[in-house]
Amino acid sequence: MDKKITLTKWAADSAGVSVRAHGISIHAELYGRTSNGILLYDRENEKPVRIDFTEDMRLGSTYRCLLSGVSSQEYDYLFHEDGEPVVDIYAKRLVGHRLFGTKHQDAGRKDALKYCSFVSDQFDWRGDKRPGTAYENSIYYGLHVRGFTRDNSSGIKEAGTFAGVQKKIPYLKKLGVTGVVMQPVYEFEECMKRPEGRTVPDAAAPQPEITPVKLNYWGYLPGYYMAPKNAYAYGEDAVTELKTLVRQLHRNGLEIIMQFYFETSMPASRIRSILLYWAEHYHIDGFELMGAALPLKDIALEPGLSDVKLWSEWFPYEEIENAEKERNFLCGRGQDKKHRQQKAKPAEKRRLASLGRHYQSTIRCFVKGDGGMLPAFLQCQRDHPGSHGQINFLASYNTLRLSDVVSYERKHNELNGEDNRDGEEVNHSWNCGIEGETRKKGILALRMKLMKNALTMLFTAQGVPFLFMGDEWGRTSGGNNNPYCQDNEMNWQKWNLKKMQKELLAFTAELIALRRAHGIMHQKEPLKLMDYLACGYPDLSYHGREAWRANMDYQMRHVGVMLCGKYCTVNGKEDDCLYIAYNMHWEPHEFALPKLLKNGRWKLLLCTDGEKAQERAAEDCVRESVVTLPGRSVGIYISEEAPKQRIGGGKRQTVSRNKRTK
Repeated sequence: MDKKITLTKWAADSAGVSVRAHGISIHAELYGRTSNGILLYDRENEKPVRIDFTEDMRLGSTYRCLLSGVSSQEYDYLFHEDGEPVVDIYAKRLVGHRLFGTKHQDAGRKDALKYCSFVSDQFDWRGDKRPGTAYENSIYYGLHVRGFTRDNSSGIKEAGTFAGVQKKIPYLKKLGVTGVVMQPVYEFEECMKRPEGRTVPDAAAPQPEITPVKLNYWGYLPGYYMAPKNAYAYGEDAVTELKTLVRQLHRNGLEIIMQFYFETSMPASRIRSILLYWAEHYHIDGFELMGAALPLKDIALEPGLSDVKLWSEWFPYEEIENAEKERNFLCGRGQDKKHRQQKAKPAEKRRLASLGRHYQSTIRCFVKGDGGMLPAFLQCQRDHPGSHGQINFLASYNTLRLSDVVSYERKHNELNGEDNRDGEEVNHSWNCGIEGETRKKGILALRMKLMKNALTMLFTAQGVPFLFMGDEWGRTSGGNNNPYCQDNEMNWQKWNLKKMQKELLAFTAELIALRRAHGIMHQKEPLKLMDYLACGYPDLSYHGREAWRANMDYQMRHVGVMLCGKYCTVNGKEDDCLYIAYNMHWEPHEFALPKLLKNGRWKLLLCTDGEKAQERAAEDCVRESVVTLPGRSVGIYISEEAPKQRIGGGKRQTVSRNKRTK
C-alpha cells in the first residue's frame, strides 16, 4: 500500500462513500468471513491496491472509516469480501454500462459495469430552489428518459438522454404542465434472460444456442439506487448531467418526481437513506414509491422528507397522523398557549398523495357509455381529500394508451413474447366498431371526440391531473397494454405529428390553460355542495333538463355540473362560474343552464363535438337558457356580463356578440 494512503476509524455520518474536505468517508456494508476492505483502482493501472478494514472500524456488518491520501479524480474503487470484489450497494456513480438494451448486450464485457467512482458534491446549483407547487395547482407529465426523445423525429443529437429531456423543456412549458414524473433513472440491468417455458411443450422445444435478450425497458427492477443510469447520459458524467437537468427544470418552474421500485425485502432504513440522498444531493421534489408491502409509514414519518412529496397507491394516513400527534406530544408541542396558537395556524402544504386505477376505470366506463356510471363519475370528479393529494390519470405506462382505449376491445401483447398472457385482461375499452387502425373518417372522428371527452374530464376534475407522454396527442402502442420490453416506436415519443394529432395536442393545451386560469376547477379544500357563503349558489351543483334537478337513474348518461366562481379568488378577483355539460349518451340531450345574477349570461368556451356544433351551441347559449348538446360530447360554458343595452331610434335594443339584435 502506498505510504501516502491511510485508513483510520471514522464515524461516517452517511451510508456509502462520500468525498469530504479532509478525506473520503466510508460507510460500507460487507459480509466477508475473514476479511473485508476496499480495492482502489488507479485509472492507469488495472491492478488494484487492496486495503483491509480493521476490527475497530466494524459495527455489526458495517465498517466506518476515513480514507486519506487518495485523489477522487485518479482512483475508482470496489469493496472486497474475503478478497472477492463486490460493488458498493450505495455507489453514487458507476463506470461502464454506457449502452442501452441490445447494444449493451452485444458489447458484452466491454460495456459491463466495472468500478464505482468517488463523487464530489461540488456542483453549482446557482441558487436553485424547488418550485414547491401545491397539489391543487399541479399538473404532471409522466415520461421515460430514453423514450421521450429517442425517436429520430425529436431532431436533437442528445436523443434518449437527460440532456435530451432538457432540450424539450420548452415543449413542456408550452403544454402547460407544472412537473414531470420520471420512470426509474437509477442504474439497473435492463437485459434479462428469457423466461423458462411454462408448459411441457415449451420445455421440450429445442432451444437456440444463443438465447436472445429480453429487455426490461421500464426499469422497475432492483438496482444501484443512488447512481444515475449511465446509458441515459449523453456525456461521460451522468451525475452532473442529471443535476443540470433538475436545475433547468426548476429554473422553468417545473418539479421533478422520481419513481422508485423497491422489493419487499428492502429495509426501511435503506429506503430512507436512498430517498434522503436524492432529495439532498439532486434537489428532487418528490418520489413515487412502488413495490409490495413497503414501509410507507416509516418513510412518511422521516423528518428529512417532511418537505418532499411522496406518492403511493396507498398510505396508512390514519396511522401516520396518529404517529405525528404522538411525536408532537412527546416533544411537548401544543401543550402551552403559544404552541396551541401555532397549532391553530394554517396547516403546512400537503406532501402525501394517493394514486390508483379507480379514476381511470370509472372515466373509461363512463366515456364509452356504460349504464349506471353517473354517480361514480361525479364522485371521481369531485374527489379531492383535504389532507392529501389525489392523482388522477387516464392511462399510465402499464395500461392501454388513451388512443388505444378507443381503438381496441382487447389487449394485443403478442410482440412481448408471452403469447398475449401478460398485461391486464380488463381494460374498459371500446374500439368504436373496428379493431385497431382504420381509415374510415366516421370512426376516426368518433375516436377523436371520445379522447377529447376523456381529457376534458381529467382536467375538469378536482384531483391532480397526470398525463403520460404521448396521450396529449394520441400516441398508440398498437393495443399493447404492457410494453415493458419494447425499446422501439411502441414506447417512443413521436415529434412529427399528423394533422389530427396536432389538433388533439392543441386541444389538450387549451384544457390545461383553462384549468390553470380558473381556480374554482382545482380548489385546495374539498367542495361541499353547499351555499355556505349565502350567495345564492352552492360551490358545486348538478343539473339536468331542468336547472337544479339532476336525474341519477341507471340509464342516465348525461349531467350538467356548475362550479360557482364566488367561492374562489384568482389574482384578487372573483373567479367566473363554469357550467360543464357531460353527455356520454349516443343521443343529443337538452341541458338547462342556471340563471345568473346581475344580468349575467353563459358563453360557450369549448365543445368536443367540433366547430359546427360549437357555433350552434354558442347561438343557443345567447338566445335560450336551455342548450342542446350532441351525443357523446362535452361542452364548457363560462359566465359573462350580458351585453349592455343601448337606446337608438326610440327603441331599446340588445347587441349580441354576433351583432344581431334580439
